[in-house]
Amino acid sequence: MDRESHVKDQVFKGLSISSGKVVAQVCMYSATRHYVVVDRTLGSDEDILHEVERYDTALHSCSEELDRIHAEAVNTIGTAEAEIFLTQKHIMNDPTVVAAIKKRVHDDRRSLEMVISQVYGEFEEKFSNLDNEYLRERSTDIGEIRRRLLDRLNNTRPGFVCQGQGNCRRGKDRVIVAEELTAEMMTHMRLESVLGIITEHGGISSHAAIIARSLGVPAVSGLKGLFARLSCGTEVLVDGDEGVVVIEPSEATRQAHISVESVEEDSTCAILTPPGMEVLANASLIDDVKQAAFVQADGIGLFRTELLFMRAERLLSETEQYELYSEAMDVMGKRPVVFRLLDVGGDKELPFLRIQKEDNPYLGWRGARFLLGSPEVFAAQVRALVRLSRRGKVGILVPMIIDSGQMARIVTGIRDVMATEDIIADNIRLGAMFEVPSAFLDADAIFNMVDFGSIGSNDLIQYLFAVDRNNENVSYDYNPDHPILWNVLQGLSSSAKRTGKHLSICGEMAGRRNAPSRLVDLGITSLSVSPRLVPRVRNELARRASLAHAANL
Repeated sequence: MDRESHVKDQVFKGLSISSGKVVAQVCMYSATRHYVVVDRTLGSDEDILHEVERYDTALHSCSEELDRIHAEAVNTIGTAEAEIFLTQKHIMNDPTVVAAIKKRVHDDRRSLEMVISQVYGEFEEKFSNLDNEYLRERSTDIGEIRRRLLDRLNNTRPGFVCQGQGNCRRGKDRVIVAEELTAEMMTHMRLESVLGIITEHGGISSHAAIIARSLGVPAVSGLKGLFARLSCGTEVLVDGDEGVVVIEPSEATRQAHISVESVEEDSTCAILTPPGMEVLANASLIDDVKQAAFVQADGIGLFRTELLFMRAERLLSETEQYELYSEAMDVMGKRPVVFRLLDVGGDKELPFLRIQKEDNPYLGWRGARFLLGSPEVFAAQVRALVRLSRRGKVGILVPMIIDSGQMARIVTGIRDVMATEDIIADNIRLGAMFEVPSAFLDADAIFNMVDFGSIGSNDLIQYLFAVDRNNENVSYDYNPDHPILWNVLQGLSSSAKRTGKHLSICGEMAGRRNAPSRLVDLGITSLSVSPRLVPRVRNELARRASLAHAANL
């Protein structure tokens, strides 16, 4: 396909996997996919033995490589994320898979490359056709193993298209463009300075999606054929809110996307948040917490604990959870950390829990419903957090509360655990997430049971307007500026004031340009955003405070 980057305003609609907007040049990353594998017929038993020996050598080399990558990844992208490389090593060395490949080489007398391509291709196809979205995304891992073995056998390597050239930025201050981003590919990038991500393949629970959200960078997927239309250095507009990419955006298009922002304007920030306000950070991994500490966030307003389970691909024990949560508290020092209890369902599937497939998981067994229906999982996590309170103040946030009756059952369960532990009750702050419209109608009763409330605006907008923001046919109704939404927020803020309870907001809208000032005007003075957005939000609040002070002189 001819490259057409010289044409202005080429618009492509894909799937939003991480919100935000940015204009920047691109860096192209090629996985060196093996579209064509040479097929050879093995004429003798010696040829077969030679192929088997090649396979054993490649397995050994790739296993050592995965151990090395794992060790490096622990330092670059975090311990939990690095576990995927050990998982891939175990899959690659699975005796059943190894035996199947050797048997097919012997029986079919085909080249090792062809057999590996066929066997792993069959597994990859099976996983990609599963109903479970999380398992579908795991087909990426199988494909990555296949490519790794073929790369080793053919001495080819994935990398940036312009790698080796003097002007190669390796993703620094650029938008990464790839057919698909895998866990290993992420280790070759300067993730802390990536501005956005565009991929042809990969859904909302892919490696690229999860990492993009944890980095707080806009990302769009599902843009088939886009890789062939771009070249290194092409300027693009990435609209992660709408799932849109514009190649060579015109000035008019830039102006139309009013919240497009650059990193440079946030390179300096107010050292302190204005009095009476808080700029907290959202986190999913320990690396997010470290970034929050680096930008001097006032605390962690939302630690999404489910991402730790997703990375481990299993239930974490009470002790494992305690150690991970302790690390987060150590990084933040005396600044507060709020841990959200396991929030599964919707777009966050944990296949090892073997939750029955639902026709509409966003309205199914998720949030507080899951916690109440999984007493052992619930109790283990609460025990870990209650133990943590011996070290300092801990916030426990309950997701997807629908009414005061449900909240009462959760509170009883937490208090039952507290009664069995030697803890300081004053060190535990209990909060409810307001993201279901029914909870807003029962807000006073819920506030009277907890110490604070937190608004989850992402799900709130979805449920309030009955809109799936990932559905391009209706995504226009996913509108954070809708007057009805702001009326609902005003009502909840009034309820918090009546009951004397603290209220924060941790959804993505808190980081939108001009939204922080509007939220503070409503009386919502505690904002939790991606660590990357902390400087800009603090700057906006500082400017607002300065203008207000000048007006009163």
